[in-house]
Amino acid sequence: MTQDIPDDTDESGSNTRRRFLQAVGATSAVSLAGCSGNGGDGGDGSDGSDGSDGSDGSDGSDGSDGGDGGDGWSPSGTVRYIVPYDEGGGTDTYARGIQEGFQEELGESLQIDNIPGAGGLNGLGELYRADPDGQTIAGNAGPLEVAPQLLNEPSFDIRDLTGLGVVGQSTWTLVVNEEYEGEVESFDDVLEKYDSGEWSEIGVQSSGSSQDIIVLLYKYQYEDEVGWNWENRVQYTGTGPVAQAVASGEVPCGIGTDAGTQSVVNTGRIYPVTTFYGPGTQVYPDIDSVTDLGYPQIDFVGGVWRGMYAPPETPQEIVDFYADTLEATVENEATQAWSDETGNPVVYEGPDVAEQNFEDAFSQYEELEILDLVNENQP
Repeated sequence: MTQDIPDDTDESGSNTRRRFLQAVGATSAVSLAGCSGNGGDGGDGSDGSDGSDGSDGSDGSDGSDGGDGGDGWSPSGTVRYIVPYDEGGGTDTYARGIQEGFQEELGESLQIDNIPGAGGLNGLGELYRADPDGQTIAGNAGPLEVAPQLLNEPSFDIRDLTGLGVVGQSTWTLVVNEEYEGEVESFDDVLEKYDSGEWSEIGVQSSGSSQDIIVLLYKYQYEDEVGWNWENRVQYTGTGPVAQAVASGEVPCGIGTDAGTQSVVNTGRIYPVTTFYGPGTQVYPDIDSVTDLGYPQIDFVGGVWRGMYAPPETPQEIVDFYADTLEATVENEATQAWSDETGNPVVYEGPDVAEQNFEDAFSQYEELEILDLVNENQP
């Protein structure tokens, strides 16, 4: 099994953003040239969030006024925002990071509800079964949920969820316990620890998660180029528990999103060493990516899109309302302040991109036979 992902070394903001979307599967977003990452034109292959006249998704082409708070749809009371991972993880961090601006634009309160487990499927299954009335939505960490869907074959398909938009991006980052600071400063140092036998375990998420696929690729598929000689993958329910396990010394290092590890990194108990996404991370701008170090590029699994979804068959006027609201949320002063303070990027892409991301990621996982790799190496 091999893969051939083109290398792109242009580091301009718009191209970095485009590479991210393409790496995680959003090949439909090829028209993103010129977007600045702070809102823009929707980025869904059209000029507007609903693919209509390109102005702002509110021209009333669906028989309403686009849900702009006038005669169109708007939520009635508190909106439930499902986070399908633990508190303190990257998806939770984004939800709470944009919460103030989101509530301001919604005109209603936002109740964050963490429902972890099954690689994100517990929470997304809860969304799938919810009424499509706009009162329940969910965030995600795509393509993290793709392999669990393919491996577990639940009674629902996450590709049937209704996309509302994409609001941000993250990268998978390797963090190390503070004990090794000054001794382990690069991915090369990490590999040496495993080669020597001093380290044997690594913290990742559940089987088939992006972190799990990263370590499997670098041990087995790229044995000659990398040869990451870990012995045991210790599996957790999300980035939050992984970061805490590294901080406590339960495992010497682990992989989590930049957004989800940041709060623990800030305590000094763990520190970042490398990211698995070629263009790097804005949260930890001083660390090298594995691609910088000459290791095989695995951007298709090294990046994360922060999407937002509603139940299947959600009416178009509700989709339009949330598309407009999310775009405004990304541009909101409170959201921008959080992004500036933490380094977590906020971007806006439209509903079509949120849905196409899933479709493309599924195709890529199947094309690269990722499930065979996971099934052949069950812990």
